[in-house]
Amino acid sequence: RRTSPAMVADAEAPAAAPPAKRARLAPPPAAVLGREEYLAKLRAVVKPMVNIGAMYSSLVDAVTTDPELMSMPIHDHAIVRGHAVFDTCTVAEGKLYRLDIHLDRHLASAERARIPLPFGGSAEECKARMRTAIAQTVVASGLRNASVRYYTSVGPGNFGVVPAGCTPAFYVVVMGVAASVVKDLDMQGVSEYTVDVPMKPRLLANTKTNNYLLNALTAMASQDRGGRFGILVDSTGHIAESCVMNCVFVTADRRLITPPFADILAGTTVRKVMEVGRRLVEEGVLAAVSQEPIPVATARACVEMFLTGGDTHLVPVTRWDDKPVGAGEVGGVFRRVASLVREDMHGGTGDHYELEYP
Repeated sequence: RRTSPAMVADAEAPAAAPPAKRARLAPPPAAVLGREEYLAKLRAVVKPMVNIGAMYSSLVDAVTTDPELMSMPIHDHAIVRGHAVFDTCTVAEGKLYRLDIHLDRHLASAERARIPLPFGGSAEECKARMRTAIAQTVVASGLRNASVRYYTSVGPGNFGVVPAGCTPAFYVVVMGVAASVVKDLDMQGVSEYTVDVPMKPRLLANTKTNNYLLNALTAMASQDRGGRFGILVDSTGHIAESCVMNCVFVTADRRLITPPFADILAGTTVRKVMEVGRRLVEEGVLAAVSQEPIPVATARACVEMFLTGGDTHLVPVTRWDDKPVGAGEVGGVFRRVASLVREDMHGGTGDHYELEYP
C-alpha cells in the first residue's frame, strides 16, 4: 500500500490536546437570612449613616419615618439605567423655600428625559401633587430646617433598557441640615482647582439627571489636590461650572458675571444671586450684573469668586489653582450677596410656603 505525504504528515502530527476543563467554583454557602435577621443587620449598617427624617414613595402613596423602610425596588430604572431626574428645595423655619422654581426645573428635566408623569394628566396637576407630597413628607419628619430631595423615575418593573413595563415613581426624602454638602467652614473661603474631567453633553448638562458620575469625579479631582468642588473649563477655554454649583465672579470694575446656561445646569441659586445683585447695582455697590461667556483669563483677573447652589449655599473661593483670588480673602460683594440671600430665605414671602405642623 502506498503512503501519501498527507498520511505521513498526519501520522507525525502530535495528538490533539484534550478539551480544557471548565473552571469550577465552589463557594461556601451564602447566608440566607430571614426577614427579621436581615433587617437587624441592615439596621446596624444604616444607623451611623445620614439621618433621614422621612421618605415618601408614590408606589405606596404614603410616608414612612422608619429608616429600614426608606428604600426603592432594586429593579427601579433609577438604579438599573440611571433613568431618573431629581431636584431639591430648602425648609427654612418651617417654610418651603423656592419650591416652585425647583419643581418647574424638575418637570422640564423629566420631559427631556422622556419620563412619564407619575401623577395627573397634565404637568400642572402633577406639579400640584408633587408639591403636596413634599409638604406632607416635611411635616411628617418634624424638621423645620432641612434639605429636601425628590426623584422622578421611570420606575420599577424589570432590568430592561427602555421603560416599557415600568411604573413611574416619585420619591421624596427630608434630611437635616447636617447632611448638606457645604459645611460652615467653607464660608471662610476655600481653595479650588481646575480639573481635567469631561464636560457633559448639552442634554445631560441641562437635565438634572440621577447620573452624577462626572460631577463626583470633578469634586474628587479637586479634593485630590486639596480643593473642594472643582472648576470645569469648556473646550473653548471658557468657565463652565463646578461639580454641583455655578461659578460667579466680580470683576475689578465691579461687574458681577456668571456663565450662560447653554451647556451647564440652569442653577436656581445663581438666578437668585443675579436678582439680589441687581439690587446692589441700584445701591451703587455693583456696576452691572451680566450672564456672559467668561474666558479663563478674565476669570483669573477678577477680584472675587464664589460658587452657588442649594438655595442658600454660597461658597467664597479665596485661592484658585494655588493663586489668591483678589486679595485672597472673602470679599465684600460676596458678604453682601450672601446676607441678602439669607434675608430672603428667612424673611421673604414670594418664594415661600408656610407649613402647618401638628
